[in-house]
Amino acid sequence: MQEIQKSISEIEDMLAEVLCMIWKIDKDNISGRIRAVWGSNIDEASMSAPNLKTTEDVCYIQVTPEDDAYNRQRHIRYVHTGGRNMISVDEHTDVHTVLFVNYGTNAYDYARRIRDGLFRDDIRRFLRLNHFPLVLNVPAPRRVPELVNGNWVNRVDVSATFNQYVRLVGSVGTIRQVGVRVAASSGDVREFNTNKKGVRE
Repeated sequence: MQEIQKSISEIEDMLAEVLCMIWKIDKDNISGRIRAVWGSNIDEASMSAPNLKTTEDVCYIQVTPEDDAYNRQRHIRYVHTGGRNMISVDEHTDVHTVLFVNYGTNAYDYARRIRDGLFRDDIRRFLRLNHFPLVLNVPAPRRVPELVNGNWVNRVDVSATFNQYVRLVGSVGTIRQVGVRVAASSGDVREFNTNKKGVRE
């Protein structure tokens, strides 16, 4: 059984691909159009603090894991894989808030297209296949102009919540043999071992 778990960088890369699908741009040539906050490999040349022209259309992706009652529930089971081997399977849901921060002259238009695009059938199917479904309660875009390098830059944010399915797999040790010591009321003591099937040896 395979583990299913994505790192923050992998989530950011996946969401960059989602934006390419929504905006209909080539995912192999985004050239700084889609960037991540520190710690991602979407565009390694663009990992530092924003350095923008006032008219430059750029979207930053920020993924924040959330503490939620839903992600505290875990389903742990044990699976027998033959012989004496067993594995533990821990299945749970991680909750993430994703902030799409859009800068530039067309920031509002791009933000609105993100919000609308997340509800498209092809996008929702892509997210489900990547074990990262959207929580459908997506707020309206929020306009928050920002002062960058002494100039006002148009900024519009879109926030969305996603539930990430996680499966962790680990090996479990099993008891091969148990030593048993039996004392009779007369004081006689007998020792023997039982194997896994409970047969005396």
